[in-house]
Amino acid sequence: MANSELSKLKILFMYDYFRTRVNAFDENNSVTVNELIGYLEQKTGTTFERKSIYADISKINEYVSMTQKLKYGDSWISSEGKKYRKNQLEDEITVDEARLIVDAISTTTFVDTELCHKIINLFPEYFDANYQKRALIPHDEKISKKKTFQLNAIREGIEKREARKITYGYKLGGELTEKTDRIISPLALDWENNCYYVIAVDNQAVKAEGLERDRELTKALRRYRFDRIANVYYDSDPYIDYKNDKLREQELKSFLDNSVSAFSSQEAVSVELTITGGTRKDVLKAYGAFASRISNSIRIEDDTKLDKGILKIMVRTGHAPTLFTDLFELSTFENVMITINNDDVCREYGEYIKKAARAAKLASL
Repeated sequence: MANSELSKLKILFMYDYFRTRVNAFDENNSVTVNELIGYLEQKTGTTFERKSIYADISKINEYVSMTQKLKYGDSWISSEGKKYRKNQLEDEITVDEARLIVDAISTTTFVDTELCHKIINLFPEYFDANYQKRALIPHDEKISKKKTFQLNAIREGIEKREARKITYGYKLGGELTEKTDRIISPLALDWENNCYYVIAVDNQAVKAEGLERDRELTKALRRYRFDRIANVYYDSDPYIDYKNDKLREQELKSFLDNSVSAFSSQEAVSVELTITGGTRKDVLKAYGAFASRISNSIRIEDDTKLDKGILKIMVRTGHAPTLFTDLFELSTFENVMITINNDDVCREYGEYIKKAARAAKLASL
């Protein structure tokens, strides 16, 4: 007979066992009462009676039922013969979701890979030996405690609506040069090009241009690449914000929608493109690469002639420099030709091509 103190802990050990070691998404994943008794003996050094295991399972099911989080079944822990399985909860992370998170962290720069180990330890049943042998190339970048502190200081500025002073520079090799101090009112964090970007109001620009606290603030919105920030300081400068949350959300959304490859512009342009290829496959290959680089929405205007190698699309995006880079890449696909149905974009794209030609000393262009 176990003492009463260990009996009180036993139900917690059992709850933790079913939460972390039993996989609700694997029909073959189950546990016997003998296995539970062995696990509890390993944890407490005490052998418990079988009837106490049944009683605790019933009590755990009663608790889960009261939380009203059970997604499937009548009980969280259900019996199948002499074995017990676990049913899914409403907010439970699935196997696919957990593995997707770990894979994304493992292959994404600027994310601490130690987080992978924490997630794997939370869900050991999701990550068996075969999964650990997967062919995956992790990134090598280690995130320092200083960078974590700086990122949290930005997050805190967003949450508490406090100004921050940042030291911002340009990368040269592994160092930052031409560093300057800037006072910002951080509004949001964006993830692009495997890096965080801080979306913020430039306080100095607001003061210099005498901008009002409404849509005029959008003229002072800036995007700061986080790995170009050398330092983040708390600052007593007033936090500059939009007059209400609805306007803030609208302007932020517009600012992000007008972004291309992490560049932003105040105004959006609509560009209708016709992609003509030798075959349907040629067009789809080029379109797929172009669509993956443009972070904004692309609308299919006409795909009725796709079998003839013709696809018409509409791109609404910011008038940002990298739009021309993406257009150039699209036009370099073999057996593909693009037609740009926007005179202003055509003219500026032509200047872009001439500039590239001069850099390559192609006088004929």
